Amino acid sequence: MITLLQQTTQTLLAHRLRSLLAVIAIVWGIVSVLVLVALGEGFYRVNAQSFSLLMSDTQMAFPFQTSKPWQGLPSRRAITITEPEMRQLEHQKDIDNISVVYSKWDATVTDAQGHHLPGYVSGIDLKFMALRNLTLQPVSRNVTPSDLKHYQRVAIVGWQLAQMGNLFIGDQIKVNGIPFSIIGITTQSEGGFSMNNESNQVMLPSTTFRNLWDLKPDFLLVSPAEGISSIVLRNNLRAFFSNQQHFDPTDMSAVNLPDLSDGADFFNALFRGIQAFLGASGAMTLAVGALGVANIMFLSVTERTREIGVRLAVGATPTTILCQFILEGAMLVAFGTAVGIALSFLLVFGLNYIGMPEWLGTPVITFASIGWSLLITAFLALLAAYFPAQRAANLTPVMALSARA
Repeated sequence: MITLLQQTTQTLLAHRLRSLLAVIAIVWGIVSVLVLVALGEGFYRVNAQSFSLLMSDTQMAFPFQTSKPWQGLPSRRAITITEPEMRQLEHQKDIDNISVVYSKWDATVTDAQGHHLPGYVSGIDLKFMALRNLTLQPVSRNVTPSDLKHYQRVAIVGWQLAQMGNLFIGDQIKVNGIPFSIIGITTQSEGGFSMNNESNQVMLPSTTFRNLWDLKPDFLLVSPAEGISSIVLRNNLRAFFSNQQHFDPTDMSAVNLPDLSDGADFFNALFRGIQAFLGASGAMTLAVGALGVANIMFLSVTERTREIGVRLAVGATPTTILCQFILEGAMLVAFGTAVGIALSFLLVFGLNYIGMPEWLGTPVITFASIGWSLLITAFLALLAAYFPAQRAANLTPVMALSARA
């Protein structure tokens, strides 16, 4: 085996230009696959984050008004649910977590100097950030039990409002003239689905919010227990509130429970389809590279026909000839693959260093993309090397020696 490796290495070095062209073809294919898939992964992640509420199992519930009479109660009756009534859901076995959210759309928001900001105010609890799939910028912190217990005048600010007001952690923002210390700023998301416009929100602890305004909750976020489907969750929520608020259980208008799953499936399929298209484009480039290796190997067999004849005449078996040519192709592909992976990481690092548009996200090379690239490369390399090698192994000594040099 060592002798075969030495012979193969010497042969490849003796035909440097041909070997280099084969390696370049493989490198180009590997780089195309990994970089395109990395761009697709970055695009998927940034947009999946933007549509995180659609793609999660969190259910939103909006109290509205009845559309049907029920047990002597009239239709078009406004449904108002208090926070203690909503909190009773925490004792239901099919509920994992809930978050009660308040909203105030006509509050006056200003910076510390009194400049008006186009912001809105909401009241949130401990679970809101997690259920809403919102993340905070470095050095930020979430609302704590102490903030809620002591009615702290602290605020989490949406990233867009922070940019407009040039606000940072530790600055003050005023709501109706009352100063609040900024403890957190949300992470920017490009486009996507935004309920309640959190990017322009001033989010206060819900107890502080209720201390300022005597308002009922605006909506509710609910996450189901493990194994509970979204359909079952909505049916259980409607049954729970109909019994609590005395309305027809079949009344879909009393509490609006939007089904976001269809939108989630569509966007998830769309983003993965874009990623698959980019990966397929790279795979086609890799296939062209493998075809180039096959052509070079066929050329090698043609040029070395007499050499093959001599080796067969002195006792080399067809299996030995087959193994040598397959090994040559495998070494070219292995070297090209290694160089291609290294270059792909360098290119992705360079793209991230330069900076990509927000909508495109951050390109990421995943282990899955490397694995699939290696699998595709190995398959194509086997095809590229096998048929030329089989042709060489099938030559007879007489025909090979009689070939023109």
